[in-house]
Amino acid sequence: MMPNLIHISIVLLVVVAAGCAPKIQPSPSEVYQMPPEVYTFSVPADSISREIKEKKPEILKDFPFVSYHPATDFRGKYPPEFYSQFKSRWKAESLKAADIWRLRHDPNYYDVLYAPALWIGNLTLKGEDFMKVIAGAENLPDEQLAVIEEWVRQGGSLWFESAIYISAYDYSLSQFTDAKLDEMVRTLSGMKLFGNAIRVRAFKARKIDEFHTEVFVSEVIPEVTPAAEAAGINRDVKKLLLEQSDYVGIYFTIEGSPLIQAGGTVYASSAEYGKGKVITLVPFDFRNARYDGEMLRLDMMSWILNVRR
Repeated sequence: MMPNLIHISIVLLVVVAAGCAPKIQPSPSEVYQMPPEVYTFSVPADSISREIKEKKPEILKDFPFVSYHPATDFRGKYPPEFYSQFKSRWKAESLKAADIWRLRHDPNYYDVLYAPALWIGNLTLKGEDFMKVIAGAENLPDEQLAVIEEWVRQGGSLWFESAIYISAYDYSLSQFTDAKLDEMVRTLSGMKLFGNAIRVRAFKARKIDEFHTEVFVSEVIPEVTPAAEAAGINRDVKKLLLEQSDYVGIYFTIEGSPLIQAGGTVYASSAEYGKGKVITLVPFDFRNARYDGEMLRLDMMSWILNVRR
């Protein structure tokens, strides 16, 4: 038995010695030539969900929330159950971004076209046709303007966020005076929009210094008007917020049927043009939860779609 034990001991010593011997490391060039190790993981197709859920209610897509404050990723202020009760769907686009040429052969492509508030520096107040002034500010050629007018005549709805702004900076730099502003208001008052006269009024904020002003805020409690009652607007809209960050805000509304009125002042109105409608609305805030600006726009859009159909 002793020889076997000696033999086993020798084998163990050899194994231990081999394990303790320094390993020969490959050279950098050999490492570079070695094939890379690739690890493959198998994951069942139904084990991971990468679905991205859109939280914005469907009804708010393509909606003309244009107001003075742009709506960046606006999702609405009501619970999902509120939006689910609306069955209508619409397609709306701004004048500047719309495919105007398509309306010649596909007038139902848009339900509503809209124009946002305007900056005084983009306006050239010439002639009596205010639509041409707006088209010039939006860089629309006469041919496209003719397409838009025919589209409205055949049943389209054109919605204006009816405000023109002058900042304190522009007011000072352009050497505006009260007399010049009054003349501008008189010029606008002499213009027509789709053949209808327009009402024009101006608000001025209080200056902090030469180039800065306080925010002008006005709370509007709408009165009941026959047109708004027929449209179902007064049922929901109780209080609206008009907020102006610029020095001067010039607001215009088309002569026709008052939709929002308070204290004799008209803030929103509509007028028929052929089978279609022209709508003007001063830029009421729609994001403030204490006010009904979003509800106002939803009610107006529902009314527009029902009238068109």
